[in-house]
Amino acid sequence: MHNLTLLVIALIAFAANSFFCRFALASQAIDPGSFTWLRLVSGALTLVIIQSFRRQMNFSFLTDKHSWWAGLSLFGYAVCFSFAYTQLSTGTGALILFGVVQLTLVAFHVLSGNRLSGKELLGILVSLSGFVLLMLPSAQAPTVSAASLMLVAGVCWGVFTMLGRKSSVASVAITQGFVLASVLAAVASPWLISFQSIHLQGVVWALMSGIFASGFGYILWYQVVKHISVLQASVSQLAVPVIAFIAGSVGLGEPVTTTAVISSLLVLGGIALIFATRAKQAD
Repeated sequence: MHNLTLLVIALIAFAANSFFCRFALASQAIDPGSFTWLRLVSGALTLVIIQSFRRQMNFSFLTDKHSWWAGLSLFGYAVCFSFAYTQLSTGTGALILFGVVQLTLVAFHVLSGNRLSGKELLGILVSLSGFVLLMLPSAQAPTVSAASLMLVAGVCWGVFTMLGRKSSVASVAITQGFVLASVLAAVASPWLISFQSIHLQGVVWALMSGIFASGFGYILWYQVVKHISVLQASVSQLAVPVIAFIAGSVGLGEPVTTTAVISSLLVLGGIALIFATRAKQAD
């Protein structure tokens, strides 16, 4: 299958995570804690099976402190992601998540001793102005609590991404993270799972998020990024909020407001400027 086709499918899978979660919660088919538990456990089982077939699976990481930090960050992401979507629309949640992930990676870049150019600083300011516009008081503005939860989810995913870069095989790092995150989910089961809130439809959406959008989606993504540049991989992820806005509008009837469109252009445009500037510096 052509790399472009695989890339599009992977990006749709990322956006599907937002749609599946929002759809399940909006229809009250499941509570956010149970959705998180099912997503992590089913994703972990899927990835372990895939890696076992590839003969890349071993469990020595269970005693590795670095791996546990990765699992904790993934667990934090998944919990905050689900609870944030009790109040956020599909597209708005994805915009905050992927915007914060990219800005978190830029922050790590700076903390590692690298300096930002004037254009990169401009890109950050443009992106932040988009977030400010999104949060300005209005009938469509997300609540501060929900936006804050998704912001924490984005930071956690950024931390998980940085920790995963220390692994020689990204798909193995993702699998290890999911396994340890699911262990943490199992420990937290009494506080996460609410059996009276779980319905069959909600279970189906959670399993689709864990097995397909997370498990197969992440494996497919890391298969694709081997054949494209870091810049292409980073900028292509900016399409995910756009796909999520479309999915939310078509599947859930969520309105796409002028403010949301302008905010998206500012956030994603600023991040694109950062990566484009960095690519020129690399040349």
